[in-house]
Amino acid sequence: MSYALKIENLYFSYDTNFSLEDVNLQIPEGILFGIIGPNGSGKTTLLSLIMKFLKPSHGRIEIFGHDTRKLSHKSLARLVAYIAQDFNPAYDFSVEEIVEMGGIARRRSFFESVVYEEELLRALSIVDLVNLRKRPFSTLSGGQQRRALIARAIYQNTPVIVADELTNHLDLGQAIKVMDYLKSLTRMGKTIVITLHDLGFATKYCDILALMDNGRVISVGRPNEVLTEETISRIYKAKVRVIKTSDVPYPWVVF
Repeated sequence: MSYALKIENLYFSYDTNFSLEDVNLQIPEGILFGIIGPNGSGKTTLLSLIMKFLKPSHGRIEIFGHDTRKLSHKSLARLVAYIAQDFNPAYDFSVEEIVEMGGIARRRSFFESVVYEEELLRALSIVDLVNLRKRPFSTLSGGQQRRALIARAIYQNTPVIVADELTNHLDLGQAIKVMDYLKSLTRMGKTIVITLHDLGFATKYCDILALMDNGRVISVGRPNEVLTEETISRIYKAKVRVIKTSDVPYPWVVF
């Protein structure tokens, strides 16, 4: 099996009482890998370590065999595109200008302004935003903005996309669109690593889940293996039922 990401014996500590401890993950290529867990469990911290926003105190992260400690930020940006939950540019760029920012890792210098028009149109087309390409980014709805950021990641042309809580604050229809677009990218060979709060989206869309709590990975596996009534009740401190039916290929979490 080919692994897109390998995380081995990863440790990190803030100046507070919180720390990540002995995180080990192997993420296969071409899947949608979800990271779930309560608030403060370490999900976003883990993504920040993958992206080198933070430096681990111990451990190793590999992306397609490349040790991230030895990669420059530009080299890392050729392997991984990052989509933050909140993106508020200081200047009111158009949608296509936001997408074009994904090409900076391919430029020979910061001042180079090459635009790959065919790739730009393809990225916008995948998320159904071609007709809005000239619109100011700030005038889009929350869901449209998230889709524009997905287009930017597509235009960046990396094998891995890391996304943080992209369905937060979206209505159901927009959240479904965002997850549908991300899932479609795995069918194109991309590896998607995403943090999620909504267990319904996690169980429907993710191929593999990692459940975190208090800075540790508690369980890794397919949604029906990770999302059990006993585990959810213990980690989230909430009484739930997990329903499995023959006509739906994933479990339902209800409360």
